[in-house]
Amino acid sequence: MEQADRAPKTPKGVSPTIVTPNGATTAIDAAIPSLALRDWLPAIVWMGVLFVLSTTIFSAANTSTFIEPVLRWIFPSASWATISLMHGLIRKAAHFTNYAVLFWLLIRGPLKRRPYTALACCVIYAFLDEGHQIFAVGRGASLYDVALDSSGALFSRFLNAAVYDAS
Repeated sequence: MEQADRAPKTPKGVSPTIVTPNGATTAIDAAIPSLALRDWLPAIVWMGVLFVLSTTIFSAANTSTFIEPVLRWIFPSASWATISLMHGLIRKAAHFTNYAVLFWLLIRGPLKRRPYTALACCVIYAFLDEGHQIFAVGRGASLYDVALDSSGALFSRFLNAAVYDAS
């Protein structure tokens, strides 16, 4: 085979590109999500953690047995209502944070350079997670929690854009 018949090799460390219909070039690896298990494993493990957090073990009644005593120790003069409010805020902050972490794991792993796909995955998993809570004793599904979960993922997207898209 002659030299002219061979396809040009891509230099090491440079992703091959494709030309989109509008004439823009996109790296091939940015267009295709990773299918490697090692890329998906951290996100899958985190989804498993979220699944466990959605069980009866982590219902408000059960988490109050260890969160409220800690809050009473930190704030000994706080009223019962204040402690109860702080317990609820901690639980809601956990929703926000857990899905911010899930987005980060997806965007740093299998969905690298695909932030909107990662965000969609987070929203879909938030709906599935709340659906799972329908079947857990002492838990209930809430669209408010889906919105809170989604806003955590969206906030993580904003951070990702501020840090990586600006450079």
